[in-house]
Amino acid sequence: MAFSCLIGNERIKQLLQRAVAERRVGQSLLMSGPRGVGKYRFALALAQALNCQNVKLGDACGECIPCRKIALGEHADVETITNDGQFIKVEQMRKMSRDAQFKPYEGRHRVYIIDEADRMNASSANSILKTLEEPPESTLIVLVTSKPYGLPETILSRCLMLSFAPLSAAEIEAQLKKKDSKAAHDIELRARLARGSIGHALEIDLDEYREMRDTMLELVEALATTRDVSKLLGVSEYLGRRLEREQFENHLDTFMTLLEDLFHLKLNGSQEALANVDVAERLGRVAEKITIDHITAWVDGIEEILQALPRNVNRQLAMEAMLINA
Repeated sequence: MAFSCLIGNERIKQLLQRAVAERRVGQSLLMSGPRGVGKYRFALALAQALNCQNVKLGDACGECIPCRKIALGEHADVETITNDGQFIKVEQMRKMSRDAQFKPYEGRHRVYIIDEADRMNASSANSILKTLEEPPESTLIVLVTSKPYGLPETILSRCLMLSFAPLSAAEIEAQLKKKDSKAAHDIELRARLARGSIGHALEIDLDEYREMRDTMLELVEALATTRDVSKLLGVSEYLGRRLEREQFENHLDTFMTLLEDLFHLKLNGSQEALANVDVAERLGRVAEKITIDHITAWVDGIEEILQALPRNVNRQLAMEAMLINA
């Protein structure tokens, strides 16, 4: 996949293309940023650009034999290393360090992409320090991670870090329309809920999300208007007792998304920044009846519950306390 086919992070795209064109990519890069923003695709695009037979202005053609082989994971000089079990093991890293010393077999550059590099344990990380510091000129090592500071300082200090930003809703929406131009309202909702991640946008089950949102929006409306204690207790029982923990957390996450939208409405009254723009009218009516202090109290209550979950807090009682007292 050529750089020209990637969306978002234009600054990094231009930087890498210029580095390829001027032959000064370096040997050790760290691509960091949120999940689903395209870091791994950028690493593959860089591997293609370094080995493309028809590279132009630092970008690969995407059509030549090396480009196709890299895209299919069949190029002898481009390898992706992922975790074997829970961690990336020291044996994997030692093999990479040995192989990195050889000249390319069929291309101009050997490229090793260590995906989810934060899964390296201490032994794995220590075993590649010398390779990162003094790799052969024809070898590039790219570490990809959403948790850069989960890596040892000794790794960070040896790599040039490229920090990827979340994609905008407009960028995600444009990409989704290329894949499927139907159901424009669904595409817009996916893009706004994605939180900057095209990967997350594709994974969202909108039917499930809308069902959760209906439950939580009715709760917010009750909190803003009647504050019917029996209804609040009923919702607390449903969320706390009848749902599995993952479902419970997903409902709270949906609650937070609604509160973020209400905060935007209270702040400037604009619907432009809303994630749930398709229910903007209902949210607007709620926003008229609450204050910023209400939103802050509910957010604090949700965060306290989430922090207490690892201690097996009674979810029903925690919800009751938060909804009735906030």
